[in-house]
Amino acid sequence: MAQDLKRIIGMRVRARRVALHLTQEQLAEAVARTVETVSNLERGKAFPSLGMLEQICRVLDLPLVSLFESTETAAVVSPWRAEMRARLLALADGLVDSDLEIAVRQVEVLACKRKRRS
Repeated sequence: MAQDLKRIIGMRVRARRVALHLTQEQLAEAVARTVETVSNLERGKAFPSLGMLEQICRVLDLPLVSLFESTETAAVVSPWRAEMRARLLALADGLVDSDLEIAVRQVEVLACKRKRRS
């Protein structure tokens, strides 16, 4: 279970870092750690201290709780949004890897369009 938690936290940190177009080097510098430390965290090879996670979350503008929550206990959102997230995850789970990659790229395009309009 601890290994799963390390892996999940690492994946969530990496996903947010990439979404913000930050490199591991930039994140490492922002939290005064080495690139190796960030890499190990993202690969689920190391479990950082709570203080380090707080620093990372500040840099990534991410609620600390989001690193620990499961899809069943997601942060409080509107019922509609919770349903849409659940549907999206369920659809993604049913895709073969190549189709999942296409779907992720499509969502990224939508997110970029939305960001540009803001």
